[in-house]
Amino acid sequence: MKINAQIEGRPVLRNIAKLLMNSMYGRFGMHTPELKHAIVNSLQLTDLIKNYQILEHISLGDLELITYALETSLMDISETKDAPKFRKFLKGLTGQTNVPIAAAVTSYSRIIINEFKLLALSLRLDIYYSDTDSLVINGKLPAKYCDSANLGMLKLEHTFKEGIFAAPKIYFLELEDGTVVTKCKGYSGKLNKEQYFELLEGRHLDLTVTRWTRSLVEGPFKL
Repeated sequence: MKINAQIEGRPVLRNIAKLLMNSMYGRFGMHTPELKHAIVNSLQLTDLIKNYQILEHISLGDLELITYALETSLMDISETKDAPKFRKFLKGLTGQTNVPIAAAVTSYSRIIINEFKLLALSLRLDIYYSDTDSLVINGKLPAKYCDSANLGMLKLEHTFKEGIFAAPKIYFLELEDGTVVTKCKGYSGKLNKEQYFELLEGRHLDLTVTRWTRSLVEGPFKL
């Protein structure tokens, strides 16, 4: 679908196909936040029972290994108009997950990118950075390995004159035309070049990050 859409000049369909290929496997490994596990003492267990349903428990002497979930009565909104959407949401959290599938996909991707790394080294190229699906080197790979229209092949995305690679998913690139490309995992803002040098040298940056959280106990569910 992706290749045909690209050939036919249909960018929207191409992007949808790309998202399905790149993101769908993550759905199988998605964390289910309403199902929790913990080792607790008797007092902690008594407190949890107030709002949670204990699904499984194994005695560990004075402690208990438990699996628990939010009490269903607290999630009962059958009198509201959003009840069907809420039940669908909860079902989506618990169903259709399969960690082995997600693990197999990511493991196979490591095998593929490592094959490209070995190829680059065999050509006496230096490897500056690598991610799940990318490779930054100081030269070009043979054309038969680079084709944006074929699945499994690489494509030349950027040619840059300077790069700072501080950590995985944290880098600064200055392209040949002067354009700057930056990435900093966990931070939505923009860092300047000097800040990347600070990270490269092992120094810390004090940055403010705003995060939103959802509580099925304390807050209402809205769509």
